[in-house]
Amino acid sequence: MIRLPASVLAATTCVLGLAAFAPAVRGQAEEAAWPSPVEGFQAPEPGEHPRLLFRRADLPALRERARTPEGQAILRRLREVLNGDDGRTLPGNMGRGTPTAEEFFPQDVGGTFSISHVAGYGLLYQVTGDRHYADLGRRAMEAALAGARGGDNRYSFRNPSGPLRAGPSLGWYALGYDLCYDGWDEAFRRQVATAIATYDEGSNMSLPALVRGARLHPRSNHWGMQVGGGAMALLAVMDDPGVDMERLRPLFEVSRRSMIRNLTEGFGDGLYFAEGDGTITMSSHIVFLPALQAWRTAGGQDFITPRPNAQWASLRWLLGTVVHEGRPHFHSRDGYAHNVWQRHSISGGGYFGIGFGVATEPQQAAWRWAYQRFFLDHDLTSGTPYDTAGQLPHHSVLAFVNWPLDIEPVNPAQVIPRAAADRAYGYAMFRNRWQDENDIVITVLAQRARGHTNAAEIGPVWITANAAGERWRLHPRHATTALRDRPDASWGRMEGEIRHFAVSRDGSAVLTTADGTSLAVDFSGNAGVEGMLVMTGPGAPDDATSVTVGGRPFRFLFLDPGADPAPRVEGDRAVVGRQAVSLQDGNLVLHNIAPPWDGPTPVP
Repeated sequence: MIRLPASVLAATTCVLGLAAFAPAVRGQAEEAAWPSPVEGFQAPEPGEHPRLLFRRADLPALRERARTPEGQAILRRLREVLNGDDGRTLPGNMGRGTPTAEEFFPQDVGGTFSISHVAGYGLLYQVTGDRHYADLGRRAMEAALAGARGGDNRYSFRNPSGPLRAGPSLGWYALGYDLCYDGWDEAFRRQVATAIATYDEGSNMSLPALVRGARLHPRSNHWGMQVGGGAMALLAVMDDPGVDMERLRPLFEVSRRSMIRNLTEGFGDGLYFAEGDGTITMSSHIVFLPALQAWRTAGGQDFITPRPNAQWASLRWLLGTVVHEGRPHFHSRDGYAHNVWQRHSISGGGYFGIGFGVATEPQQAAWRWAYQRFFLDHDLTSGTPYDTAGQLPHHSVLAFVNWPLDIEPVNPAQVIPRAAADRAYGYAMFRNRWQDENDIVITVLAQRARGHTNAAEIGPVWITANAAGERWRLHPRHATTALRDRPDASWGRMEGEIRHFAVSRDGSAVLTTADGTSLAVDFSGNAGVEGMLVMTGPGAPDDATSVTVGGRPFRFLFLDPGADPAPRVEGDRAVVGRQAVSLQDGNLVLHNIAPPWDGPTPVP
């Protein structure tokens, strides 16, 4: 990985445990401290480019990266995406509904035009110094200004399909302007800068409207797409020749507020999004998270490390995904489930290339470990190395710039908590380890995040265990039945706000919700099994292994094929092997009956 200067990466240290991931507190006082200034930041001079993803000082390291096996592999893929071959021509396919393809690209073949082709050619220009690529970027930009739409014709510079498409379209064209700037003549630079700074395609699709999120609200996936693209555009043309900064200057404060609103009102504490798992990548990965990276690089404002929200918007996929033969499996709730880990699309691609850009160095080490363990071989075989499965050039651009080549991979269990909760939406996620397709992942959504959230998805505790990423129903007593995408693939129910959440060093955790149901997830191994669930309260299942402690039934589920422990009662606690479970103030408590004490630590 390039050791980026302070203008690009604020130095942080991720402490093992939950301290670094304490929930964000809402309110004006917290907003005033967030974002934080980037230490040692030097603002770009007018006309200084590149600036959004990296600065001029980083070019020597990027050019060295282009000589590494990883860098060469990513750039080969970028070239292929650009024109179907070597990247030295424009694509032949202008996409659906574009009758003027021959006018723009009369001699070029292969590839399909997109909103980030200019950025793709721009990166090749930056790392090679060959103006031929800047000229290709200019021709692609001219086509966009004249109305070229591309393969997905919802996204375009002219007349895009609503504000949610206008934001990413403008944002990725702004990155193209940033990367090609030095290779264009002054007149064309000014033409493009003016087109971005005065962007207005009507119906809430002006630059000011996008920056403030004029369409809908942060709890809609539309919001992050608008405000992220608007931020990229603002930062790209900031102070450049020909740009009316008196008109744009007030929008920077609007953009800061919009970014915070998306991270606190759309996302809870970052682990869950109001519209569910299928739309979270739209509100985060399509353009919003790269815009946070651009704010840090070009604007000197760090939205990423002061609070965990932005980090969790990406790390949630690392925590909750089980992979089998290159195929990721995730408990997807609510709408647009087809987006989840759809790696070839704009709505579900770039989890690693984008994730590295909003991660601390220890987290990058964890991301790299997971990629090399679960995805690398599959991607190399598929010819889409280093998270470049998509047909959009910006995924290759982000992978090239952000991939941490000189950071040693570290098992995520050493870096991020194995249990986390989003109190705003009553969502919790638990994981026993990162090792293989038999890893255990447990999730629960205890509150209705939006009015039309599927009622069957609120309350059930979903489990992936012991089987290649399938979701399994594991009750009663170890009778395992493989179920795909059925609401009854669960164990027990939990409803209401999170009243208590505590996590142990070994990843075991206790969750209690407002309905009085308490769940203990034991990954310590003290019970003699890979995983043990204990539940008490109104949501506990009736058809589970059970003992009664102090007049309260404790229901047990053992996540280990063939294991059949027998819980016993010892005074005011139930005991399985060396693990004891008791009830204190309505909350289950896990503790090892042999020293040393390793009980749960309440989360702030």
